[in-house]
Amino acid sequence: MNTIIEKYYRVLIADDEKGIRDLLKDLLEGSFYVSTIDRGDTIIEELTKNKYDILILDLQMPGKNGIEVLQTIRDLKLDIVVVVITASNDVQLAITSMKLGAYDYLVKPFDTDKLLVILKNIVEKLDLENEVNELREKVGESFRFKNIIGRSPKMQRVFATLERVIDTDSTILIIGESGTGKEIIAKAIHYNSNRKQYPFKSIDCSTIPQDLIGSELFGHEKGAFTGAIARKIGKFEVASKGTLFLDEISNLSFDMQAKLLRVLQEKEFERIGGNEVIKVDTRIVAASNRDIREMVKQGTFREDLYYRLNVVPIYLPPLQERKEDIPLFIDYFLNKFTTEYGRNISLDLQSRLYLTDYHWPGNVRQLENVIKRLVLLSTEHVVKLDIVKSVLEFEEYNKPKATIQDTEREHINHVIPEDSVNSKKIQDSESQAHQVKTLDEIEKEYIEKMLKYFDYNISLTAKAINVSRKTMHNKLKKYNIAIKKTVIEN
Repeated sequence: MNTIIEKYYRVLIADDEKGIRDLLKDLLEGSFYVSTIDRGDTIIEELTKNKYDILILDLQMPGKNGIEVLQTIRDLKLDIVVVVITASNDVQLAITSMKLGAYDYLVKPFDTDKLLVILKNIVEKLDLENEVNELREKVGESFRFKNIIGRSPKMQRVFATLERVIDTDSTILIIGESGTGKEIIAKAIHYNSNRKQYPFKSIDCSTIPQDLIGSELFGHEKGAFTGAIARKIGKFEVASKGTLFLDEISNLSFDMQAKLLRVLQEKEFERIGGNEVIKVDTRIVAASNRDIREMVKQGTFREDLYYRLNVVPIYLPPLQERKEDIPLFIDYFLNKFTTEYGRNISLDLQSRLYLTDYHWPGNVRQLENVIKRLVLLSTEHVVKLDIVKSVLEFEEYNKPKATIQDTEREHINHVIPEDSVNSKKIQDSESQAHQVKTLDEIEKEYIEKMLKYFDYNISLTAKAINVSRKTMHNKLKKYNIAIKKTVIEN
């Protein structure tokens, strides 16, 4: 036994027969921390006072019988694995024990080898659960608010709002453009909350056909519809006690909106094709890249569901509204992809400045793709500005083109004589030429913004824009940027 199970888990032996207690203690002490107890009415107090992993429980005990103990363990949701032992050979008693959550059942006199096999299986189960929990903790650590890129004031306000409601059951509605990181925020909500030990599940309501989304959310019974060859457990059921992220919720049909509203109100549902009422405790975080308020006004989204979802509204700003974060994203994605692909690639200062000042219509997702492409395609260790521009031009060229209907609509609404078109092109080009900033102007403006953001701390600012202190001082001198005298630099 010692070679199979490490001395790690704690076992409580509850039996009124001293001989059984002594036998089991001698058998298990080399592999577990073992404690014993001889009355049923003191078991729950012991379990709540001290941490145990396994309970070996005799059903016939003075003070409180084993069935009552099992019921209390279930009601209190105590996290412990129970092995039942009894002198009775009553099959119904065994069934009742298993229904109340017992892991296994042994009849006295029992085979100690069989007990050891049961305990070995329990240990493997506990080991696996611990590994899953450790992995969940590691994953969750990357989603702590402090580890999410977001030093800009707007993102700090988002984090501050979420911190106040993180451990409540309130639903949260995230509104933001595509690519702003709505799912990352949803995961951060889950992994910072008291539900983090339970599952996080997500579903993109825009990618699943409406006739299948009900099955994805609520599950179905075998034979519920053509192709339902087996029971399917839906996301609501899988994520019970955890968090369910409903991305692009504005794509749900009116009928599905009504079903979702019922689950939010009643905390229960039936699988498709089934009659069993399933109770769930699932927190909902929803997201949309559309203004759902406008959809309510237009009659395309249920008002009652909107108010159910919009308990805590979160606006996730586009990247162009949080430019202070762009240098941090650049460094993060550079490190990520150079490590992933084994490349030694960096960006020169002009490239960084250009990327920071870019408008990023595709937000963080587009920036990530651009950095990935630069790491993969660059033939030089230091990426120059012309390469960055060519990659961004490629992005612009490959944007989705207007549909035929859109083109026709534009043509109908904007019929302009050819001479007027040529004249307008000349005027536009002259205006754009007048508005274009030089790289020096962009660099000066960028450095001034970053200095202000870091309270004019030269060391922090130089680190953020990835230059040395000496280079930073040269830039300050070149652009005649004055540092506030009241600031004491570390």
